[in-house]
Parts: sequence; C-alpha cells; structure tokens
Amino acid sequence: MIVFGVVLLIAGAVVAIAFGGDAGGWLLPVGLMAAGLGIVVAGGVARLRRSPVRAAVRAHRAGAAGSPLARLRAVPAMLGSTARGRNPQLPRYQLLLWLIAVVYLVSPIDFIPEFLPLLGIGDDIGVGSWLLTSLYAESGNYLARQEERTGIEPGEAQ
Repeated sequence: MIVFGVVLLIAGAVVAIAFGGDAGGWLLPVGLMAAGLGIVVAGGVARLRRSPVRAAVRAHRAGAAGSPLARLRAVPAMLGSTARGRNPQLPRYQLLLWLIAVVYLVSPIDFIPEFLPLLGIGDDIGVGSWLLTSLYAESGNYLARQEERTGIEPGEAQ
C-alpha cells in the first residue's frame, strides 16, 4: 500500500515536471500526488495499527469472515453490541475513534485545509481508508466470533 502511494506520488511529480501546465492543466498531477499521499498515510496508519487489512485478508482466507456484503450487514450489529458492552473483543474507545473519523470526514473544518493542493485531500483519503479497512477487519472478526458462538455459517439460513 505504501509502495503504491509512493508510485502515485512519483507519477504525479513526473507528470508535473515533464508536461508542466500543458497536460490537462494542474489537476492531473495534483490529483495523482494527493491520492499517492493519501495512500501512503493510510498505509502508515495501517502498519501502525497492526494492519487491519492484513487481519481482514487472513480472516477472509480462513473462510470464517464472511463475504464483503455480509461484513457490511454486520457493521450496525457490531457497533450496537460494542456500544452496549456485549462485544468484549472490541473496546469502546474504538467506537469513539471511528466516530471522530466520520466527523472529521464530513466536517468542513480540517486540520489541513482543502485549498492546499496535496495535503488537503490526502489527509481525508488517509482517514477514510483507515476507517473503511478498520471497519472491514473488525466486522470480519465479529462475524467469525458470531459463527463460533452459534455454529451457523454467515449467510446460511437460520
């Protein structure tokens, strides 16, 4: 993930240097560099946060995590059970972190303003990527725990 972000950063810089303003204006290189920076930030957060993507891939390959659609359906139940204290594997402060991320994404006020070409969008991409990968991994873990507790495969009729 970090490598792909660096490749996008380099591609944006090459386009900016090689073509200047002649290749579709300034939007293409800035967009490439902003996406690259966002992906680098997301990769760094994932690596620091024990890589929820890696945990999701491991759980998905094990077959116990359920399909992406099943994970999406499990998110509200996971959030509700965690808020009520019925999900001891997921600490309540994680809900607070997810809430802060959602508020940060929808809020017009950012730590890094949007008018800064590279960093303004990059921080939003990084926070959004962390939020989605974290929710994806934790919903897979939640489905796996539900399966262990009930003995029913996710997606089977009850």
